[in-house]
Amino acid sequence: MNSSAENHRFGDNEDAKAVKIKNILDMALDFTAMIRLFEKGSNKKILSYLDSFIPSIFNSETELEYNGKHSEFCQWFTSNIKTAEKRNKNGLLIKKSGYASWGQAAKVLDIILKVCIYYCHLPSCERAAKIVVWLNGAVDTPILEYLKKCYNCQLISRTTTIEGIDKEKYEEIQKMIRSEINEKYNDKIVPVQFDDILWRKLNRDE
Repeated sequence: MNSSAENHRFGDNEDAKAVKIKNILDMALDFTAMIRLFEKGSNKKILSYLDSFIPSIFNSETELEYNGKHSEFCQWFTSNIKTAEKRNKNGLLIKKSGYASWGQAAKVLDIILKVCIYYCHLPSCERAAKIVVWLNGAVDTPILEYLKKCYNCQLISRTTTIEGIDKEKYEEIQKMIRSEINEKYNDKIVPVQFDDILWRKLNRDE
């Protein structure tokens, strides 16, 4: 196949590009393994919001702007997405539904952005290289426990799950992650790489 045919076949068709992003977002949301925690239908609500929100992340020009967009998503999430109620095997309600926490919102977004920007290099390799250094590390319960052992922080000492993480605690945890990167990796990796490494170590016994 000649080069002109290849360019025609794999060119930047806008319809194909838009669908590609939608499919990646869909897969990334599944990759978070969080949807089961939320009310039925939450995935459609989240994906609908992401469809209009993600371009603002891709177009961020500064870390300050990126952080503002990150907070905007978490504020929307904690006001619109509810956890699913929990019942025991006898059908007895053991936990009521309630609005998602900041920690849950941030984990969903942080993993989605890791997949889109770090793994898939969206919206382009050049833009991804700029944005990836701003991405925060996704935090699950094992990573939270690891950080608690490393740092004597009263703010998060009694926090046992990401459901208990509010905005202040989330920001403190991200500072811990960056401190670990500085101490153990001499700032040669970014938070999304750190959480990849630590997640496999803690969850896959590597």
